[in-house]
Amino acid sequence: MRLFFRLIVCLSLLTLSACEFDRHEMHEARQNISSTLKMHHLHMLINHALQMATQGADMNIQGVEHGPEMLVKASGLIERAMTGPEMARMHKIGAANKPLMKMTHDLADKASLLIEAMKKLSAKSQKKDAIRMLNHAVEVAATGSSLIMLGQQGMAGDIDAVMVNHGQMMLGEASGLLHDTTGGGEYRILVSDVVDMLIGIPDMPADSNEQAG
Repeated sequence: MRLFFRLIVCLSLLTLSACEFDRHEMHEARQNISSTLKMHHLHMLINHALQMATQGADMNIQGVEHGPEMLVKASGLIERAMTGPEMARMHKIGAANKPLMKMTHDLADKASLLIEAMKKLSAKSQKKDAIRMLNHAVEVAATGSSLIMLGQQGMAGDIDAVMVNHGQMMLGEASGLLHDTTGGGEYRILVSDVVDMLIGIPDMPADSNEQAG
């Protein structure tokens, strides 16, 4: 009888330990998912800032007065995304060292450099056609990246796959535009840096032992 009782106690302890392990694993998984979602929402804010910026840059080339204002708003949105209390909380809970966080900061930095270059564009800028195509590549890549990240959240059933597939198609189109556009000099390099990151971010895990490239 005592042996039977001891077996029951041991099995109960093992079950409790297993449950505790499962709870820990589930909590860690939820934390990673939450971290990914939050950072992808920040990415979508940066993407929207880039969309605004490309429109403002095109207005600058056309000599439209509203262009500079659009670019200032785009810069402000990136600053809000990267310095707001939401980002501060993510750093506080330990997300600062994750590869996706590093990539987020890299994207914001490269996007800011590109937007500063856009602010210098004017009706007197050379190679306007190439610049317009490069701007379009950024806008297409930003839209495609956001569509993929929204679809990955799995909130809309079958339509999620449609969003992801269309987003991937748009990223391919952006890559093709970048490849086919000649000229642009340093501006093209800035655009290429941003587009490459927009293509890579949707598939970047929130927690990985690999270093972000």
